Amino acid sequence: MLTRPTSPTILIVEDDDVLGQVLAKVLTRDEHIALHVRTADEALQFARSSRLRLVLIDAGLREGTPMELADAIQGTGRASVPLMWLATHRLENSALLSRGERLITKSIDLPELRRAVAAALLESPVAGADRRDEFSGPVVGRRSVCD
Repeated sequence: MLTRPTSPTILIVEDDDVLGQVLAKVLTRDEHIALHVRTADEALQFARSSRLRLVLIDAGLREGTPMELADAIQGTGRASVPLMWLATHRLENSALLSRGERLITKSIDLPELRRAVAAALLESPVAGADRRDEFSGPVVGRRSVCD
């Protein structure tokens, strides 16, 4: 595990409280700063006031639609923040994947989660940082880590 002077902020938007807390705990153990919120309103409030490097959004979010939330977050001036979708099953030919973001199924394989997060963060622009030294491990595919 590499130590970084500043860890990225990862926002997890998941209305299942247990799953959201588990994901935040796993990512925090991997030396990231991860925050779990349950609603789109909480996510937008956090996005407006915080430095984000990655957002994981529940594809089945009950409040609003996940696409509306993604657009709203990117409309807060964070258009370059990568998004990952959390889904209960693969979403073939879905509008969510047409945007080119990653999909992780909720039957999460923790090594897959770690690889997908590392890959998304490598692609995220960071002012004044050399991202090649931040993470180690393979980069997973662009569209899905479920294969």
